[in-house]
This record gives sequence, C-alpha cells and structure tokens, in this order.
Amino acid sequence: MRPQSSKTWPIARFFRGNQGSAAMEFGLVLPAFLSLVIGVIEVANLFFVNSALENAVLHASRYGITGSETSGASATRLDRVREIVERQTFGHVDPDTLDIETLVFEQFSDIGQPEPFADENANGQYDPGEEFSDVNGNGQWDADMGLAGLGNAGDIVLYRITYAPPSLTGFADWATSTVTLVATLAVRNEPF
Repeated sequence: MRPQSSKTWPIARFFRGNQGSAAMEFGLVLPAFLSLVIGVIEVANLFFVNSALENAVLHASRYGITGSETSGASATRLDRVREIVERQTFGHVDPDTLDIETLVFEQFSDIGQPEPFADENANGQYDPGEEFSDVNGNGQWDADMGLAGLGNAGDIVLYRITYAPPSLTGFADWATSTVTLVATLAVRNEPF
C-alpha cells in the first residue's frame, strides 16, 4: 500500500483546476462569433446595395421617360441618368465599376429577343453568313435587338445597372468576388 500524501502533484492540480476556463472558452468561441457577425454585416451590405441599385434605376428611369434636356449644360441625358444613379446609391457604389446600359425597343415583347435571322442550317442559332434583319441598325447580328440610347417619345427603354460590389470589411472578398448585382426596369417614354 502506498502512503497518501497531503501534497498534490502540480500536474494533477493543473488538470483538476478550473481557473481560466472562462478565458479558454471565450478564446474558442470568439473566432466563430466574430465570423458570424462579420458575415451578417456583409450580407446586410449586399442587400442594402441591391436595394439602392433598384431605387437608382427607378429614379433614373423617371428622369429618362420625360425626355428632358438640361438647358445650357454640356451634360447629355445619359450623363444625367448616371448622376442620378450615383446620387441614389448614397456613395456605396464605385462609379468607375458601375455599368449602366440603356436599350431602346419598339415593343415590350422585343426585350431580350435576338434579331430575326434565316436559320439556313436549322441548328437553332445564328451562324456567320446567314441573313438577318438588322433591327438596331448597327450592321451586325445581335443576340439582343435593342438599340443603345434613351430613345424618343413613345419608345420602350430598358434600364439595366450592373455592379460587382466589393466586400465591405475585406473579410469576405473570397465570397463576394463572384457576386454581381443587376437592377433592371423597362418603361415607355412619355410624349415629349
């Protein structure tokens, strides 16, 4: 039989002690908690920027349908549309990477439709050399028959804003690098 000692070995005291356990648990939970908080902030930012783009395309189209020109100014209608989009996004988008596209159509049903062509080999797609109707007048076949511009009175205009938002914190650059936000609205211009 071994004699019992009133003295405890230091290693045994270490494993039985609970001093510092809260700090250890906090250290284990903190990275997961911070990742969750930052992830929520990143997703909320994406929702905000998307909502701001939707609002911006609405305001830009409201201006565009009137056909108004700024008198005495060198800015075109398209420049004014870009200014409205930049103002309505509250500085949360980089105007240099913002793509604003406006296409003019005769009818709403023409939006997103290719220019008609004679499919001579019946493969269901346009091949160089096949005859086509140059609806937008640019001299080449296009998968979308829209004509770039803001149109005239009574024209259908499609406003499309495309933006690839960067990560707000930099923490989620890997996740947001493939995210592209698109806001689209089609309207008929007023008589002007």
